[in-house]
Amino acid sequence: MQEGIYIAASAGLKQQSKLDIIANNLANLNNTGFKRDGVVFKEMIAPFQKNGGFEEARNALLPPDQSNTNVAYVGINDFYTDHKQGGVLETGNTLDLALEGDGFFQIGTSAGTRYSRKGNFRLDTQNRLVTQEGDPVLGKNGAPVVINAVGGDISIAADGIVSVGKGLNNANLGQINVVRFENRDQLVKEGSGLYKKGSPDLQEEAKTTSVLQGYLETSNVNTMEEMTDMITTMRGFEAYQKVIQSIDDINGQSVNTIGRVG
Repeated sequence: MQEGIYIAASAGLKQQSKLDIIANNLANLNNTGFKRDGVVFKEMIAPFQKNGGFEEARNALLPPDQSNTNVAYVGINDFYTDHKQGGVLETGNTLDLALEGDGFFQIGTSAGTRYSRKGNFRLDTQNRLVTQEGDPVLGKNGAPVVINAVGGDISIAADGIVSVGKGLNNANLGQINVVRFENRDQLVKEGSGLYKKGSPDLQEEAKTTSVLQGYLETSNVNTMEEMTDMITTMRGFEAYQKVIQSIDDINGQSVNTIGRVG
């Protein structure tokens, strides 16, 4: 009977994890370039001692340890990021850039090179193209993209080439580096729309990705889908709570019955 409590408790905890992910998706609904997260559950076999106490009971909710007897419980198979393209919103702002395709901007940070699809850029005091957090956007040469736009209009082509001015006075200022990954699932999501390259995944030039000037990619979070998923998950969480309560009631009745018989 106790095994039922541990199984229901593990399932309830995993439903709570899913609720946290859904809440985070909804919180980032309006964040530029945000990609929704998800979770995949699986049944796991956790070794569990038949006559164990609290410590063993707790271990049944965690990844397998070195106990003796097997008990099935619900575990998390994988967390994942849905890299599906978000919508494209026209802003008209010169330094707003959206990516159409599976590429990523290359960003230089104090922690090393990172990757992003969050294209609401600006110029800093050194005329570098930077993120809202101040991290420089990197060019093909690996150096920050610098735009001295005095007396000219900034133009950024679909291939990322940056120029200032018009006609014969047009000056090429370099090219924004856009890269892609064979397996985007290897990317590790960090804060501020940044991703860290996982290993061992090779980056390459994103030849099929276009840079759209004056546009931003919206998040790929679908409000209705997330709300529906939240309601379903909450119902599941409540159901597991009821299972635990029912088993606890049965245990209480059993103890009382044994006491009367004694």
